Amino acid sequence: MLGETFARLLPTVFHVIVSYTKSMNRSWCSRPMFFFVLLPVLTGCPAMSPLAQIDPTGSLQVWAVSSLERVWADAPAQANRPIELFAARGEYQSFQIVAFGSKGVRGLNLQVSDLSGPDGATIGKNNITLYREHYVPVEVNSPYKGGSNRPQGLGYYPDALIPFLNPATDKPITGQAVYGSVPIDIAPGHDQPFWVDVLVPRKAKAGLYKGKYSVSGNGRTVEGEFRLTVWNFELPLEPSLQSFVPFWFTYTAAAKIELLRNRLMPGRVAPADVRRLSEYGLNNIELGIGSGANYHTCKASPAPSPEVFKAAKAARKTDLPVYDFAFDEVDECNLGQALRDWGRSMHQAGVLNLATVSPTPELLDDGTGKPAVDVFVLTPQMYEKSKANGMIEAAKAKGASIWFYTALYRAEIPDAPQWLLDYSPMNFRISSGFLAQSLGFNGILYWAADYVDRSRGQDPWQDPRYFENKTVFQGDGSWTYPGDKVGLPGTVVPSMRLKWLRDGVQDYEYIELLKKSGKYSKLAWMVQRLAPDFSNWNHDPTELEATRRKLGQALSQP
Repeated sequence: MLGETFARLLPTVFHVIVSYTKSMNRSWCSRPMFFFVLLPVLTGCPAMSPLAQIDPTGSLQVWAVSSLERVWADAPAQANRPIELFAARGEYQSFQIVAFGSKGVRGLNLQVSDLSGPDGATIGKNNITLYREHYVPVEVNSPYKGGSNRPQGLGYYPDALIPFLNPATDKPITGQAVYGSVPIDIAPGHDQPFWVDVLVPRKAKAGLYKGKYSVSGNGRTVEGEFRLTVWNFELPLEPSLQSFVPFWFTYTAAAKIELLRNRLMPGRVAPADVRRLSEYGLNNIELGIGSGANYHTCKASPAPSPEVFKAAKAARKTDLPVYDFAFDEVDECNLGQALRDWGRSMHQAGVLNLATVSPTPELLDDGTGKPAVDVFVLTPQMYEKSKANGMIEAAKAKGASIWFYTALYRAEIPDAPQWLLDYSPMNFRISSGFLAQSLGFNGILYWAADYVDRSRGQDPWQDPRYFENKTVFQGDGSWTYPGDKVGLPGTVVPSMRLKWLRDGVQDYEYIELLKKSGKYSKLAWMVQRLAPDFSNWNHDPTELEATRRKLGQALSQP
């Protein structure tokens, strides 16, 4: 009886699945996991079938795409053309190499060459980092409340980046791994993308460099070319954009170095680690002295004495800016006096007061004429409200800085960038770069780099969901993945989202350099056109790249 009922319902179920997934404007062959058992049987989606067999006599196709393109598992093959990169000295540039075999690929591998440049100059392949992209399932989309900025649909998302080599040693990974890099087998009809990071040496000669990559599998090898134009200027080791992205569970120096390689700051740094982390571009330190005040408690402990802050700062032995983040989302808490008390104590110790709170008149004076809060960190809604009432300019006039942050889904301004896994790559790239410059932000803050919900045994390699009030926010609180699953225990590996944010930080630096050179006034219109405000930023990666190249060309000229 049950079998007969299922047989009668099967065509209807199939129709609903196909209609729904096609409505998401994506191939239903890349729909989420709970369809995969049924769909291969009904539709012949071989890439997703657990029973698909690899035929090693099959063909191998390879092509390269931009770093701002998500390569879905069933994306159609493209022509194998050279890819063009442009970068300053000290800058990362990235692209993706994609492999595909209609009958599957056995023993897929990737290698790259040195880059040959002008007058015999070379950039060694030791400056190139290779990753295999790992797909994670999105079975429920993050919230969407209308507007032009919406999730990209359900399915498998390339996000986690598995390094070919141990980043600490530049040697093969020897630890026990669940997920490896190469060689790897890929199922019939299934794409396998690789992420390629090229770091331009600080002594590289300006000009055009050419390199080759080779992808092998099924007893075949396919080559491609990548070209890198090195511009005649250099990005500083320490980013101009400030940031704070704390680790909740992975406190090792190795994890913090991974974040720093991607131009973001881990914030809380132990005294013993300051010198080592400074070699990777550390540009600020957060002390981690908490008040207990947040939107849940609306209550702060008494301010520590200035001596407490002085001792904590002195232990770091640094000339970098030192701040303390003790008040989190307290706009509705009536804690103005506590913020002033804490700020005054910090200031006597030479420590900056950072808080996720909107500027108000009472917070612009700690009793000595200085603002009680030195760094106001604002969501899009907080920013727009503070801009409208004049407090953004008032805070800046008193010497305070304005930072940007977002978490969960900001429904108040739905078109603003959302830092969620299933939103487009441009949400990350634009916010830490052109939009931050356009709106006058000095930094960005995120609540966690490595959050994992241990209470439900979450494995982010297979389950990127974050829950708040029973609502799913895909990838929230996690811009990295635990390294133990790839043979790197005690550290983390990056996500593609982290790379997009890094590239935005580098975009930000271009504009800072233009301002210092006096060239920015003639080019500011480009930035304003690309990212005028939270609701109207350009979603087109080609427009961003075109603007970036024009800025780079201007900086490269004498």
